[in-house]
Amino acid sequence: MIPYAGVQDDESLFALPFWEPMGRLYELRIFHQHLPLMLMSYLGTFKTALYWPLFKIFGSGIWVVRLPMVLVGAVTVYFFYMLLLRCGSRPLFAAATGAFLLATDPTFVLTDTFDWGPVALEHLLLVAGCYLLVRSQESGERRDLAAGFLLFGLALWNKALFVWALSGLTVGALAVFWPEVRRALAPQNLRIAATAFLVGASPFLLFNLRHSGATASENMHLDPGPISRKWIQFENAANGNAVFAFILEEDYAERPKPLTTWVGRIAGWIHDHLGVHRRTGFVYAFAVLLLLAPWWWKSRAARFSLIFIAISGGMMTALKNAGGAAHHTVLLWPFPQLFAAVAIAAIPWRWILRAAAAALIAMNLLVINQHVYQFARNGAAGNFTDALFPLAQTLTHYRDQRIWSIDWGIFYTMDLAGEGRLHLRPVNNLLMSDTPSETDQVILRRIFSYPDSIFVGHVPEREVFPGVGARLQRFADSTGYQRQPLQTVFDSNGRPVFEIFRFVR
Repeated sequence: MIPYAGVQDDESLFALPFWEPMGRLYELRIFHQHLPLMLMSYLGTFKTALYWPLFKIFGSGIWVVRLPMVLVGAVTVYFFYMLLLRCGSRPLFAAATGAFLLATDPTFVLTDTFDWGPVALEHLLLVAGCYLLVRSQESGERRDLAAGFLLFGLALWNKALFVWALSGLTVGALAVFWPEVRRALAPQNLRIAATAFLVGASPFLLFNLRHSGATASENMHLDPGPISRKWIQFENAANGNAVFAFILEEDYAERPKPLTTWVGRIAGWIHDHLGVHRRTGFVYAFAVLLLLAPWWWKSRAARFSLIFIAISGGMMTALKNAGGAAHHTVLLWPFPQLFAAVAIAAIPWRWILRAAAAALIAMNLLVINQHVYQFARNGAAGNFTDALFPLAQTLTHYRDQRIWSIDWGIFYTMDLAGEGRLHLRPVNNLLMSDTPSETDQVILRRIFSYPDSIFVGHVPEREVFPGVGARLQRFADSTGYQRQPLQTVFDSNGRPVFEIFRFVR
């Protein structure tokens, strides 16, 4: 699915420090060099650091951006398998079932591949950290203990929302694994764990020390909002249909394409012969497994998973602007799959457990096939549109001019595609009101006065902030400027998406 969609602005945000100064708030000055610590108050630059050598060697193409995160997802599945080998009865069956459930889970696959959350590294750091701590408990090896807590610290720096997972891990460990926790509470172990965690989280902690706990003050606000909407989001994520119409267009979209690639034709054949499958039914299987508690209750891994989901999910639900989108809900993964794998393995009738595992994996694959089919036929949706590819090529012809993006979803992506060589700046903040302030009007007049100013925005029906183009047009009319169209950029389905234009006296 990598080449079907353009790189969305949130997905490309991690690369911003390569081309743009982050400002004193998010940077640390060391030996006359500006070292970016954070992208936002809750989002660190760990992924940025990992991509620095990749961009130096391979550039910033679509495969360089996405393939590493797909590989990160694959390594996550491996560590999940190794973790499950230490869980419950029939560990080999549970590990294989859990690994296949996770590797074929549509929400996991799509959020890791496109990683607009970002979530891929969070999954890897969480699962690998848990595996190392379990192995440390088994062997007494303090290097594993240090490595596990180092990964947890890196996860907190990577995205402060890891505090949700950390809370679930802590409560689950104390409630279910207290004998092991108590044995590990030796002073030397505590020093090792604390030191490793602080080292991993040090950029995040340094940022908050310098700015009076900005992460908590800006983001930790209790406001559950509409609980039903957050539940629906969890249900959709669990059933694999959370990103239809968000990343890929639906069948009612205009101008569907013929299926010409071999991938598209295979997906089309499966679609035509096995029907439309938009939901895996995992949430219903999860509910049925809950009712089978007499069989799985002895499994501490199953109980731990449920506590993790309850605590982490409860924090999402309680906080403002949290838990209402797939890239938040998926941070509960892979513990729903861990519970399902262990619970299925505890069923005493082997033919039932094998049939249940096979049915869940098959439904996952059918829903993934539906995604591929819609990508191949209908194209990408919204700010994942593949029109971003021809837009990037077109804007290179104007790289010696001032380019102004008037809507969200253009600036970060084009900065990534042009590797900072485009003279591109966002001005959508000047166009959010029908009556721009005096300061905004002064800035707009100055922009209009440059003879080399070029504007790029969405066609009106695709605007993220509706009306920004019309407001810019009204201001131009009031100041004696006339719009001059330069080019319209279409997606691979032939639908108009972007407009490039200038204003002249």
